[in-house]
Amino acid sequence: MQENNINFLQLIQDYLLKEISDNDFMLLKSWIYEKPENKKIFEEYLLLYKKTREIAFIEKIDIKNSWEKIESRLNKPNKTPSLILIKFKKTFKYVAVFIAFLGVSYFLFNQNKPSSNTQNQLIIAQESIKLELENGDIKIISADGTEKLTNKSGQIVAEQAGNSLTYNKKSNHDILEYNKLIIPNGKKFQIVLSDGTKIYLNSGTTLKYPVKFIAGNNRQVYLLEGEAYFDVAKDAKHPFIVNSENMNVRVLGTEFNMSSYPEDNSINTVLVEGSVSVFEKETSYDKNTSIELKPGFKASWNKAENKAAIDKVDVSMYTGWVDGKLIFKNTQFKNIIKKLERHYNVTITNNNLKLNEQYFDATFDIETIEQVLNSFNKSYKIEYKIENNQIYIN
Repeated sequence: MQENNINFLQLIQDYLLKEISDNDFMLLKSWIYEKPENKKIFEEYLLLYKKTREIAFIEKIDIKNSWEKIESRLNKPNKTPSLILIKFKKTFKYVAVFIAFLGVSYFLFNQNKPSSNTQNQLIIAQESIKLELENGDIKIISADGTEKLTNKSGQIVAEQAGNSLTYNKKSNHDILEYNKLIIPNGKKFQIVLSDGTKIYLNSGTTLKYPVKFIAGNNRQVYLLEGEAYFDVAKDAKHPFIVNSENMNVRVLGTEFNMSSYPEDNSINTVLVEGSVSVFEKETSYDKNTSIELKPGFKASWNKAENKAAIDKVDVSMYTGWVDGKLIFKNTQFKNIIKKLERHYNVTITNNNLKLNEQYFDATFDIETIEQVLNSFNKSYKIEYKIENNQIYIN
């Protein structure tokens, strides 16, 4: 094994023990995103560390023994780390941000050099992904589990492999039955429906869908709340319809993102490729009255005014979460808070009304919520305190 690879083991150890320097963190981050296999190895080690902490709440672990089975897969890094900039619209300040978003809530602990604002350790309640079956039974989905789901006849209708659940295309299940997936804050999940449609579910999302689509009927799913990215399998004979609180989306085969959180003022559909039709929930689809979206455009349904608006947008702002990124452009801090709460499974109370109205450009990649707050603190001089999983900004 090369010496540089061994150095990266040390960087990961320093990261987990909250002893990593800013420069070393940027090196580690660059290596993680250099190759997909590097990121996979890093995530495997995070899972290993999580399990270790579940067995005993310790501050140090045996890095050498833990890595014996996977260290040979490490690759030599050769990229120079880059800095992400966060821009403060009204003050025209720029600050280097060493932020990254992990998408794994079990790393929201204090840094080795805690901010003076931090009064105690951040404690995150670990909620589980739940699958509700047609008969009302609840199954707990473990992120690293494997399981086969069967129907009343004992036929396998779906198989779980880690963070993904795939429904059987060849199942003989001929009755329209629904399952419901409930994704808590701080977690994400992927599902593949019986027609091959892939759906990526964001934090705080509930989706209802058929165990198997029935021939001759439209393919219908229900985004009860939250956000999902749809990669819809093409089937001209069976339109795919996403039903939400106030707005429905009809497609034949395409990729789009849909967000329908109850606390948001609008329901948003952003088209990545292909075409979609948007229409009111209480009406039937009519090509003459529905709104046709083109790639790169967003349909936004205002809940209070009961009307839609069409805008050209930067698609990455709305789909970056699928790759573990939070991207903000000209976004008010009060709206940034909402996404931070969902992704990190925390509650943030902001008493700084002036900060609430500030606009930011920011990209969050891989890091803890505390490092995100510390970055804002360095640039905007915010004060915050932590009580369990509650964060108060003054």
